[in-house]
Amino acid sequence: MITNRTARLLVCSFFLAAGGMLNAADSQLPIPHLHGVFPTGVKQGGSVVVEFVGDNFTDPKSLYFSHKGFTTELIPEVKGTPAAKDKPEVKTIPAKFKVTCAADVPPGQYDVRFVGKLGISNPRTFTVGDITEFIETEPNNERKEANRVELNTSINGRINASEDVDFFVFKAKQGQRVIVECEAWRIDSKMDGVMWLYNSDGKLMASSQDEDISSEKRDPFFDFDAPTDGDYYIKITDFTYNGGNGFFYRLKVSTLPYVDFILPTAAAPGSTVPITFYGRNLPGGEKTDFTIHGRPLQKLTQQVAVPADPDTALGLRYSSLVRPGTTVLNGMEVRVKSPDGQSNPKLLSFSALPQFLETEPNDSREKAQRIEPPCAVSGQFMKGDVDYFVFKAKKGEKYTIAVYAMRIGSPADPDLEMLNEKGEPGATSQDFTENIGQLRFSTGNLDINYVHPVGADGDVTFRLEHLYRQNQGGPQFVYRMEVEREPEPDFRLVCSPIHEIHMDSHEVYQGGRERFDILVWRMNGHNDPITVEAKNLPKGLSAEPIIIGKEVKWGTLIVTAAPDAAIGEGEFEVVGKSKIKVKDKDGKEVEKEIVRKARGGTIVWDTVNTNALARMTRSLVLAVRDKVPFTLTAAPTELKCKPGEQLTVTVTLKRREDMPSPVQITGAGYQLPPGMEIPLTTIEKDKNEAKVLIKTDKMKEGVWSFTISGDAQVPVDKRNIRCVYPSNIIKITVEIPKEVPKEKPKEMKPPEKKK
Repeated sequence: MITNRTARLLVCSFFLAAGGMLNAADSQLPIPHLHGVFPTGVKQGGSVVVEFVGDNFTDPKSLYFSHKGFTTELIPEVKGTPAAKDKPEVKTIPAKFKVTCAADVPPGQYDVRFVGKLGISNPRTFTVGDITEFIETEPNNERKEANRVELNTSINGRINASEDVDFFVFKAKQGQRVIVECEAWRIDSKMDGVMWLYNSDGKLMASSQDEDISSEKRDPFFDFDAPTDGDYYIKITDFTYNGGNGFFYRLKVSTLPYVDFILPTAAAPGSTVPITFYGRNLPGGEKTDFTIHGRPLQKLTQQVAVPADPDTALGLRYSSLVRPGTTVLNGMEVRVKSPDGQSNPKLLSFSALPQFLETEPNDSREKAQRIEPPCAVSGQFMKGDVDYFVFKAKKGEKYTIAVYAMRIGSPADPDLEMLNEKGEPGATSQDFTENIGQLRFSTGNLDINYVHPVGADGDVTFRLEHLYRQNQGGPQFVYRMEVEREPEPDFRLVCSPIHEIHMDSHEVYQGGRERFDILVWRMNGHNDPITVEAKNLPKGLSAEPIIIGKEVKWGTLIVTAAPDAAIGEGEFEVVGKSKIKVKDKDGKEVEKEIVRKARGGTIVWDTVNTNALARMTRSLVLAVRDKVPFTLTAAPTELKCKPGEQLTVTVTLKRREDMPSPVQITGAGYQLPPGMEIPLTTIEKDKNEAKVLIKTDKMKEGVWSFTISGDAQVPVDKRNIRCVYPSNIIKITVEIPKEVPKEKPKEMKPPEKKK
């Protein structure tokens, strides 16, 4: 029999083996790969010495943070020397960094990246707290060796080796409500935590693993009232008995406020609205009838002002974890403050729709809650609960019913069923399967996006429930349902490094070009071209705008570095513009331009043939490094054709002096424009030019941008490394000839008969 623990061990072993295979499949010069930093956080206004682990850490220079309030100081490596007659042995101490956090940096999670000779790394999460920070010290594998900490402390720990166990002890007074929250999975760790709580006599009080208090269920959590004054012990380890530098965690032991969920879950930019926080240890909180696993919840209502400026209204400013599916939302974080510290954050989504709360009883068709679209309803799935809703509509109208749960941090898995006029089941919808990022940034999730065509005038009734309602449910199973008739088309962009299966970052080399992939969320039927450009690039870098054509959900942005571009690192922006057709107040169709900034995406850990664990980054960052091995230039840069015409592009190759290898030329980008084919061509080692044929037989009418790529073996440190670099952007316009209506033949009159 394969148990849950055995299955996880098998999966984990597969990924560990896969991680070793992936580096061999690399297609770029070596770049730093950051596996982790330790400790993983610092208190506001404090300093900490941080070690970093990973590979390709040649010549460490600094750490790059997504907030300007951090400063770093390199502590150089100490090289070891063997013992001599008059000198003791000196052990090697790897380089570290002293990190100082300004006092005005808000509590939350930030990205940290390693910077060295080879470039800038992928990000890892680094947390700023407002309570005492403690760093675990070994040995603490037994209860008698437990590290002692005070209440209101964040512990930085690590499961150092296979089967390692960490013990901690703290004092609590009778009646104190103590919350112990582990963050590991949510801060880029490999650790799947499991935790036990003991009293001073060694009696087990509680255990925790895979909690259903949020959509990220792998981090354990305790909430208990201390029955007596005295010591309490925490034991923590990895569920699969694994360990190592990637198995780091933060353990918060406190009496601070903790927020489980908020209602409503959305508000309009520019508004000030009452938001009710439901949670534990809320200052001035009222008692409620809600409990989670037997633990009572309080509520606290506060007025929340939502900024109206475009950067906020069209942004996603949330300092905690954002998985790929949530990048479609706009929003900001909200917290509860107390004299001793702030609560955890919760995401308040932005929505211009009128916001309502679900009203019970609505557990049958006869008691269905009547709504008037457009509107949004925030509700909850209690155990066994079913929610019915009804609205009036006319034949031929189309309504979008979107349900958000997993994407707003809820453990709920919503299930939708439409009912006909007799109450009989009709269409169903469950799980949002659209994946714009394939393996590297999988956007599929458990939520719903359903378009309902109305078949007759009258009421439209539907049922909403949690898929596993017979066994699961509770006040934390929150959802938001939005119902709109033909909502306005929209889009979102995600800028991602090019690798599909392992950790990566944006590197550009002097005199060369690099490809940045743009993933596109097309929302509410959006199908118009999107013009994408990079802005605020570091000096010496440039990028031509690209066009992402109709029906396409990807794009390839090419960033070019001048031969004398300065070596360094910097942030940049990617902006997309699209013109859509909407109706004005008089019902007339007008054209409107919408502008959206791209969000960043990253793979957290390497994968092989399964969807990578991925998340949103907190900024877009690139590094400029030494001379590129080779550069491709394609001409002409603009093409026009009719479907079926064969086009020729001349590709010119410029090699670095030490790069004599042949270069294979082929199509590049996240994917070529639909229907385009580019046969493989080779520029031999004694040649610098090739003619590339482009087939357009299957292409549709429209405008697209694409690139041509070169693939070659590049000598690096007495070995060859496969490198792939793109050409400049090429724009192609495909025109379908319009049919000219044939003239009708003139009617011939019969000749007149002679008299």
